Amino acid sequence: MAALPRGKQGVASALNDLTRELGGVLGIAALGSAFNTVYRAEIEDATSDEAPRDSLAAALATAEQLGGPAGERLAGAARDAFASGMLGALLVGEAVVVVGGLAAAFLLPGRSAGAPN
Repeated sequence: MAALPRGKQGVASALNDLTRELGGVLGIAALGSAFNTVYRAEIEDATSDEAPRDSLAAALATAEQLGGPAGERLAGAARDAFASGMLGALLVGEAVVVVGGLAAAFLLPGRSAGAPN
């Protein structure tokens, strides 16, 4: 912000805040979508009921209602699907960080040795 004239620093700061918040929202949406896609694909084989596909809590509640070996199988499948979903989301996040880091390293202009930090 210090590189801008005083009259433009407020607008630049607001724009910086907007891009940070928008990036956070879009990042959460992308990671949530990746998680949900993997979770639903994994849990689909374990049940034909729609409720367990919505969330881990719903799947565990359904498993508790079923009880017995069928409930245990559903609970195990739901936990495995949750872990797979988290892994998928983390891998997507990791890929975004790596691509962002490479883009920053190659596309942003370098600083000269005497430039202030």
